[in-house]
Amino acid sequence: MRNQIRRGCIILQVYRLRMTFFHNACGSPGEAHSISKTRMNFIAPLHMTNSITNIAGYQFKAVADVSTVHMQVQALCAQTHLKGTVFVSPEGINLSLAGSATDVDYALSQLGTVCGFDRLLLSATHSDTIPFKRLLVKTRRRLVPDPEPAGPARDQGSVDPSYITSDELRRWLSAGREITLLDLRNSFEYELGTFDHATHLGLRHFRELKSTTPKLARLAKEKPVVTFCTGGIRCEKGAPYIASLGFREIYQLKGGVLDYLKKFKGEHWHGDCFVFDERVSLDCMLRPTFTKLCRICQTVLQADGTQLCTSCSQPEAAGQT
Repeated sequence: MRNQIRRGCIILQVYRLRMTFFHNACGSPGEAHSISKTRMNFIAPLHMTNSITNIAGYQFKAVADVSTVHMQVQALCAQTHLKGTVFVSPEGINLSLAGSATDVDYALSQLGTVCGFDRLLLSATHSDTIPFKRLLVKTRRRLVPDPEPAGPARDQGSVDPSYITSDELRRWLSAGREITLLDLRNSFEYELGTFDHATHLGLRHFRELKSTTPKLARLAKEKPVVTFCTGGIRCEKGAPYIASLGFREIYQLKGGVLDYLKKFKGEHWHGDCFVFDERVSLDCMLRPTFTKLCRICQTVLQADGTQLCTSCSQPEAAGQT
């Protein structure tokens, strides 16, 4: 009889823990969590694999009152348990958020109905844990730095860029169509991984794009140019500038590398894709690699615990930190 009572108590405790976990994970956004931090640490192993949704997205839209929209975004995020970064600017919004699917859906819904961002271009991945330590909602003058310095006047015969989907790009690549695949990411991102036969401009920072005009001038203007970056936002400014140089066909990959890898894995792609969170990079299956990078120049490091590459660990380089 005593054993039966003990067994019943154990079953009841497990049931309560699982119900508390279910309530905590699936409760409505804004509902206060009653579970303590200690108990959360205890039941953490009950998390399902890939239970965290990570979204990265943006929308270019004129924002007249940045301060008001900033407060609105802060308020709606405070009703969730999301972590990540959100930038609001006169140009629109750029965000990277992670949390439960319930919280993500709620935030996206509120961004559309309350803040007017109802045409977000989004990429979604999944992970076991949240790859951010906290939530930051900030204002910026620009969503993406404008290429510097001021470039030449727009070619009167130039065309406007068009979107190309991952499906269409894959068809082009599989058919062997002659195109210029132009990687607009930074050098360390390109070195981690890129499309087969992609061209890179040696950019250390995106704002240096206009300084690469001589390199761009050497590209064949009669061939279609497909620009790409991680999620697409840098191409929103890069592709129009490149089009202004007189290229006849210029495209930007809709949804960026993340959308392509989600659909087609490693087809016509080699290496990893850098992401702007604690996962560091994702392989072609969108699995975190946690690659170690030099904290100064972003060079890939060996897994030996060092924080600086050989060049940056020299005394004169270390003094610049």
